[in-house]
Order: sequence, then C-alpha cells, then structure tokens
Amino acid sequence: MPDFIDLPLEFLPLIFENIAKPQHLSACSLVNRAFNTFATPRLYERIFIFAWHKGAKLKVVLLFDTLTTSPHLARHVRKLDIRDFPKGLTLPIYRDLHDLCPRGLTNCVNLKSCTWTRDGSLNSAILEALLRCSQLEELEINGNDSPSYSTAILPQFSNLRKISLIMPSISVLDILPSWLSVTNETLRNLTLICKASSLITDTMLESIAPSLHHLEHFHITGCPKVTQRGILAVLSSNDHGLLSLGLEGLSQAFDMTSFSRECPHLGSLNRLRTITLTVQQTPLQPWMQGVVNLLSTSPLESFQVYSTAPFPGASLDDEFCNDIVTSHGARLTRFSVHRIYIGMSAVRDICSRCPQLEQLFIVADRTEYDELRECLALAPKLRSVHVHTNSVRGMLQSLEISDALSLVRQCPWSVTQIGINNRVFQVRRELRINDDDEEYIEPRLTPMENPDVPEPFLVVRT
Repeated sequence: MPDFIDLPLEFLPLIFENIAKPQHLSACSLVNRAFNTFATPRLYERIFIFAWHKGAKLKVVLLFDTLTTSPHLARHVRKLDIRDFPKGLTLPIYRDLHDLCPRGLTNCVNLKSCTWTRDGSLNSAILEALLRCSQLEELEINGNDSPSYSTAILPQFSNLRKISLIMPSISVLDILPSWLSVTNETLRNLTLICKASSLITDTMLESIAPSLHHLEHFHITGCPKVTQRGILAVLSSNDHGLLSLGLEGLSQAFDMTSFSRECPHLGSLNRLRTITLTVQQTPLQPWMQGVVNLLSTSPLESFQVYSTAPFPGASLDDEFCNDIVTSHGARLTRFSVHRIYIGMSAVRDICSRCPQLEQLFIVADRTEYDELRECLALAPKLRSVHVHTNSVRGMLQSLEISDALSLVRQCPWSVTQIGINNRVFQVRRELRINDDDEEYIEPRLTPMENPDVPEPFLVVRT
C-alpha cells in the first residue's frame, strides 16, 4: 500500500493551504526536502503578531532577526501584520530592534501588504524601508506620527490600492489630501478609524473626495463630526460605485432620510455588496425606512447593523427585516444584527427566504431558543451562527456549551461555527454507534483553530 509520503508533489500545496496553525506548517517543513519546498513559502507567506500572543514582544525581535539574516525566507513574505511591539527597548535583547526592522523589511522583496498599528512603534526608517518594497499595495498604520515618523514620507507611497489609518493625528490628516492626490489612480480601499475624534469632519472629507473617484471600499469609524454631507461628498466623486461601505459611530446629526434621498441620484451604491451601519438615533422608524430606501438599488450580499449604545426596549421591527429580505434575500450571505433585538418571526423570515445565507448573528432571549432552533433548520447553507443573550448575566460556561450544542443539533450539517455571547466554538461531527448497533452523527464543540484572534474577539461588534 502506498504511503502518504508517496503522494504526487502537486497535491502538497493543496494540503498545506488547509493547515491553519503555523506550528503545524513548521512541522511539515521538517518532514523532508519536498515538504520543505512547499511548506516553507506557505509558512512565511503571511506573518502576524498580535498583542495577545504569548511572548509577542520577543517574537517581534526573533522575527526581524530572521528576516534580516535569512533573505531567502524573507522573500516569501507577502503579508506582514505587526500589532504589538516592544516599547522602551531598554533590555539588551531589544536594543538592536530598530536597526533590525528596516533591514528585515528591505529583504521582504515580495511584500504586498503591511499592517503596523502599535502606537509609537512606527518610525521614519521603517517607512523608508517599506518604500523600497516595490510590490507593496496595502498599508495599514497607526496615524499618530508624533514623535515617531515624518508625515512627509507618506505621499511617497504613490501606488497603494488600500490605505488604513488608525487614530490619525492632525498632522497626518493635514497631509492626507496631498497623499491621496498621488494615489488617486490606484486607490481602491480607504479606511479611517478613530475613537470619537473631532479631527475628521465633513470639510476634511470634502477636501479628499476629488481623489477618491476609483474607490471601491470606504469605511469610516468613530468620527462624531461627520454627517451625511461629508459622506455624500465622497460618494459624489466616485466614478463606478462602491462595493462596500461602513458608516460607524458618526454624528448624532447624521440624517439617514436625507442621505437615502440623495444617494440614488448619484448611482454610487448601485454595485454595493456589503454595508455596515450603526444605529445611533431614536426614534428608529425614520432611520429604518431611510436604510431600506438607501439600499433599494444595491445588489446587497452582506448586511450588518449594530448599536453603539443600548436603547432599552428598542428593536428592528419585522417590517424592516422583511423589506431587507424582500429586496436582497436571494443574494444575502450574511445577516448580522448586534446589540439590538430582532424578533423570532423576523429570524424565521431571514432563514427561510435567504437561500444563500451562510452567516447569522443576532440577539435573542434564552426563552426563545426552542423557536430559534426551528428557524436555523430552515437555512440550508448556514455555516456560522452567533447568538448574544441578554437575559442571563454571568452565564456559566457549561450552560453556554449546552445552549450551543442544543442549537447545533438542529442546524444544517453545513454549520461549522457556533457562538453564544463571547464563546465561539468550532463544530465537528463524529460517527457513533448506539446500543442497537445503529450509526448516528453526533456534533461536538471544539476550540477554534483560527490562529489570528482569541475566542472572545471572534465575536464582532458584540
């Protein structure tokens, strides 16, 4: 009988694509020369270091030492995601890090995407090294330049397809119009993330709008000085229409009714596939009708709404959910509502009339679980389900597991992920034999194998 080692070599890349954990890929690379040839590029293709990783700061040092001393490995790096970094650098092991980082980055000759978000860790030398990465297309950075880097370097990144700025300072925002003016032919994705910052305003968005005519993805978060005026300026400059739009934590004065009335004339949402919105105003009825009108011409596939603050007793009514499903149900793969309630009749309608539905995120009371199980059984392609329950404070982990299992047993076999509150599980199914020698399938919940984020943070917007 042939051994696994005798598999045709062309199968190995397909196998390694399904290995999620870096330590497993590392083990594969040690099997033999053939395995090493295919596993090593996969292992180094995407490198990520997050603050919650054990020994994250030391890993940063070891990573850049490897990239500096082993250019044959650095050339495999396509995506670099650095979200933690040693600050202070007083220990001997950290002293050479600021020298190692630019040298290591220079060796990443095939780097396409770089994320560097730790406040105060990005400096001019690192940015200048990234400039030498000729294939770089995506840049996500902490926007606080002081005293780390010179903002004059930023406009030299002239061929980016994606720019993400986290907590941008006033000096970074001052240079943003000139930066975007040199990326206007290539830029397709712009994200601005703040935490209740007053620096980004309608006027600022109007100043950058002329450089965003090829934009396909626009997401803005935590900017309470931005109203529909600034967003309309961005949309009105767009030539072909957006594919995704995120409007989160904007001004309380944002008028959804006015916004939805102006957008159809622009035609900028006629290609929209994904939208994320926050509910920030009461009464909800005008806002809900505005959203329905806003999306009336969009071929929507992903719908996500969440509340920035609890509205006691507030809910998205059945008519609103019915209107969304009637207009978009044939295409919707994700329906996600966080921190605001929708009724079980709406959930049943979503599950029964969205034949492509793969992801469902809702708020529900534990007393509704029997009805929820019936609803979930109506969605044949469902893959991920997450339920946030408000009725039980300090719910025991054993109770969450029991609830998750009870839901999974009624779900279609396509479900591979289930979540209750801040617990997220991977669903596996095992073949078992009962006392009568009859075979049956029993679902089992296991920890997530996702290497990127810990279990509680897999719960988006909750």
